Amino acid sequence: MEHIQSIYNLVNDYWLLSIIVGFTSVFIESFLPILPLIAIVTANAALFGMYPGLIISWIGSTSGTICLFFFIKKISNNRVVNLVKNEKVEKAIHWIEEKGFILLFLAYACPFLPACVVTISQGLAKRDSSVFISAVLTGKLVMFFIISYIGKDIVGFITNPLKVLLLLIITFVAWKLGTKLNKDLENYENKKNKEE
Repeated sequence: MEHIQSIYNLVNDYWLLSIIVGFTSVFIESFLPILPLIAIVTANAALFGMYPGLIISWIGSTSGTICLFFFIKKISNNRVVNLVKNEKVEKAIHWIEEKGFILLFLAYACPFLPACVVTISQGLAKRDSSVFISAVLTGKLVMFFIISYIGKDIVGFITNPLKVLLLLIITFVAWKLGTKLNKDLENYENKKNKEE
């Protein structure tokens, strides 16, 4: 508990620097998905409060995702990028194109799907920017709202059995949704292979 209090004091002493670190962390995560997005968003909500933490995380993450999308879209005609485009990536692109906005929204709302891969595939497919940006903004807002709600009172959440149960249910539903979408992609790939 003393360590948590010292972190709160540090954030209060260096408020602007803390906001920059919180924003930059989620921005970079859009390019490097090895960073723990859920932990960063939870920390932002715990340190800054639910709504300020949500806004910092949401703006940082959506900015990073949109920048990655436009970067990939810009270099998509590059020969090196064309070498990276393999059959699996092509099938993923077609699958997402068939499903449209709903799949994009779910991909960004569900923490168990590789959002970075979805962003890259959409950049390579030269997805319409307005559809992509609206899916990113709304999908990430839903996901970050849930995570920030938990993060705003992490201690209260852990000690309250009903809140823990709610968290487990939300996690399970998100996991099942992610599993179903991954299975749909595999089925789509198998169907395409049979047709060829």
